[in-house]
Amino acid sequence: MLKSNSFALFFMLRKRLIILSVFLITSTFFWQCISPPDYLGGDLLPSQDLLHVKTDTSFQLTAYTYNYDSINTTYFSTAILGETYNPVFGRTKAQFLTQLYLASTGYSFGTNPSIDSAFLYISLTDKLGNEPISVGVYELADSLEYDVAYNGIGNIDKFISDIKIGGILTPYNGDEDLLKIPIDQGWIQQKFFEASQNDTAIFSDQSNFLKHFYGIYVKTEDSFPSFAKGMYMFNLNNASSKLSVYYKNDDQEDGSDDTNITFSLSFNDYLARFNHFQHDHSAADPALAISFSPDENTQDSVFYIKGLGSSRGKIVLNDIQQWVDQMPIGINRAELRLELEEHQNMPADSLLRSIVLYTEKDSVRTYLIDLLLDQGIFDGNYKKSKKYYSFNITNYLQTLLNNPDEEAAFYIEPASAYVNPYGAVIRSWNHSQRMKLIITYTKL
Repeated sequence: MLKSNSFALFFMLRKRLIILSVFLITSTFFWQCISPPDYLGGDLLPSQDLLHVKTDTSFQLTAYTYNYDSINTTYFSTAILGETYNPVFGRTKAQFLTQLYLASTGYSFGTNPSIDSAFLYISLTDKLGNEPISVGVYELADSLEYDVAYNGIGNIDKFISDIKIGGILTPYNGDEDLLKIPIDQGWIQQKFFEASQNDTAIFSDQSNFLKHFYGIYVKTEDSFPSFAKGMYMFNLNNASSKLSVYYKNDDQEDGSDDTNITFSLSFNDYLARFNHFQHDHSAADPALAISFSPDENTQDSVFYIKGLGSSRGKIVLNDIQQWVDQMPIGINRAELRLELEEHQNMPADSLLRSIVLYTEKDSVRTYLIDLLLDQGIFDGNYKKSKKYYSFNITNYLQTLLNNPDEEAAFYIEPASAYVNPYGAVIRSWNHSQRMKLIITYTKL
């Protein structure tokens, strides 16, 4: 019996040793297969240093919604025209003001010019929605100046006249790549044909021409019904964008009487022009409307950002002093994740696709150093599958730790905010599924 029990005990111990060996081998294998921490340069650290790398997700942040005092939309690359309405952000209207360029100086319309037709053409590049818009073109009442930074949400009454010089008969919904707006023939006759006969200096150079004709104001004429959107983006620098006058005169050679002569005014980057936006946040649904932050004592569960000077966010890094007190610390990676608050009243085609971060001091903005170093590393794009925006702010956070006197706060707005009509509602630190700052660091 004793011998039998000894053999049983031997085999039981042998079995347990085999199981333990398999466990240790398997654990070692899986440990070796685990990637080093996911931060920039993490794969360059010696394996023994990985023990000193830590990750923190408890960093406290606060976020607020702010409006804009002003936005500089001068020298825009994209002219915006149209309107959007939704119950979260309310109503936004877009229009633009611009000079026109006299391509040929010393121009003469010849003897007894007779207008056939005139059109303003502008080339479509993109659109948000397809609500048809009615467009009116007006002569400017005052001159624009090239070296002035115009406020795109400021008062433009001084430039607006009641002289309507053109408009479309059929509402435009973006189906055509070229918006074609008829210009009043009587206005052309008086403004160009008759005026140039009385004063030949009008077309002598661009300066004299702009004294005679300040430019145009292009706007939508009617407001949309509830929840509609039709915002259209145009490239004025496209060769197809121009104001063209088609006419005949008595100087045409025999046989050419049926052929129109074309006089065109174009657009270019050397002209003064700016987009203008009007935001009516009071038109939103009171239960869903933006809650602007009058101060930084109250944090809502969400904050709001929308382009064209509608609203922006401000994020304050509350815990920065606690980290400064622990210096020296090396930030291996700092990832800011902003969770999207989904709204059934914010359709997918209105969702903001990319965001930028910047600091502001004495009205001067500076983009975060991570964006300036490398747009690809900074990111800022919406992750559709994960429903959040992600930013790499590693260098910015390290800079704050090294310079504790700097304000630990930055603003957030849409990329290309002044030609970007999209928006988003984002969860703050006060939300149950709040935004987070994921810090991977080494205590030095």
